[in-house]
Amino acid sequence: MILKIGKLFIAALIFTGISAISVSAFASSGASLFGSEGCIACHAINGNGGQVGPNLSHIGSQRSLSWLKTQIINPGAHFASGSNVTLNGKSYMAIMPNHKNMPASKVDAIAEYLESLK
Repeated sequence: MILKIGKLFIAALIFTGISAISVSAFASSGASLFGSEGCIACHAINGNGGQVGPNLSHIGSQRSLSWLKTQIINPGAHFASGSNVTLNGKSYMAIMPNHKNMPASKVDAIAEYLESLK
């Protein structure tokens, strides 16, 4: 079991292109959740992922942990659905689904992971 978790941790770090030294254990579980919860289908990190949503490679230097948690749970709090949002000079349509029913532990882990991306 420990070996399997270790392999998943390493795979998540390789997939997202970040080093184990720069990420807390909680944030590393967020990296894995970012993939398994489908976030990676729309958002790219370090060249991996979708292009529908903004590239989040450096989102931690642009947004606070609190802002990120709110964005995951209720994106309409920041951007009206269907509105145009510009990030890093590129415009996107705000279509992110809310995750109001996602357990707080998952929200916290994903938000901490994103906040670690500087």
